[in-house]
Amino acid sequence: MPTDQTYSLNGADLLKIASKYILLVESRRNLKGRCPFHADQGTSFMLSPEKNIFKCFGCGKDGGPIEFIMYLEGKTREEAIQQLAKF
Repeated sequence: MPTDQTYSLNGADLLKIASKYILLVESRRNLKGRCPFHADQGTSFMLSPEKNIFKCFGCGKDGGPIEFIMYLEGKTREEAIQQLAKF
């Protein structure tokens, strides 16, 4: 399995990472909050702890832990993977 899939599927906990940046509240099986990628006035950011993925219904960004770090900090995929390896 490629390294980036390992961190997306098994290694990095998206909930743990995202909780350091945004406030998330329960919404049935998922969590929701204000999107950190754009000026969000509502709660368009959804995170599925079960699937370890996120989706913003405002700006359209989605993905797993790697993409979250890439979008938030403007890093390349390789830089994001290296940062996640330190978690």
